[in-house]
Amino acid sequence: MLLALATASFRIESSFRAQFWFKLLSGVLNVIARVSIWQSVFLHGAGSTDISLPQMITYAILGATTFSTWDATQILREIGADIRSGNVVSHLMRPYSYPVSLYARQLGARAHEMLMIGLPVLVVMGSVYGFQLPASPGHAALFILSLLLSIFLLFTVSIAASMIGFWVMDMLALEWSLRGTLALFSGGLVPLWFYPDAVANTVLYLPFAWISFYPLAIYLGELDLLSSLLHLLYGLSWAVVSAVLVALMWRAACRRMIVQGG
Repeated sequence: MLLALATASFRIESSFRAQFWFKLLSGVLNVIARVSIWQSVFLHGAGSTDISLPQMITYAILGATTFSTWDATQILREIGADIRSGNVVSHLMRPYSYPVSLYARQLGARAHEMLMIGLPVLVVMGSVYGFQLPASPGHAALFILSLLLSIFLLFTVSIAASMIGFWVMDMLALEWSLRGTLALFSGGLVPLWFYPDAVANTVLYLPFAWISFYPLAIYLGELDLLSSLLHLLYGLSWAVVSAVLVALMWRAACRRMIVQGG
């Protein structure tokens, strides 16, 4: 059932041809903007002595093509539409959990964007600007695992934030809050290496750091294999916490719908 939902979502995304070309162009411009910024930073001597420009170019390309294609706020918009229309009540009668079905549908949509948009842009822009391979085969394997963890954490955090909509009924405010939180704390735009120590020492232990920063740090070899594995295990503990949080919030949301006569 869940595989069917993901497959159907993948096919739906494939049917929007104009949207595909627009996203492809946006992906190219996103990479150009990010790489240009870091080239300027290093040109004026404001870069880090521990991170080279080729590493930052690779970080920027991967961040723009592999991680930026996952639009976390899409889940908020979908849940918001279900809450306003009342369609969310119908999910109570279905043989699968609403949060799990959300995850499956979004996984199909995001897989389409990663394969059909992110991957072509990565190959083309990587050949233009230069692209570093993983630090080692071990780092490559751990990067793939951390990427899967990133996807799961992004979706569960997004779904948990969306569940607040059952109480506040204002998804726009939640959408902007989540977008800002991820942009600031995930390290997708600016690596956490460049943050002040007082901020970085806190953000590095939040679940958001596993959404972009740690997978990219593992890829570049900024963490050795043992440290990468330990960080991956720590991220898995956040995945368990976020999954439990989603389950508890959905149960509370179901009780709220029943109380309101839904």
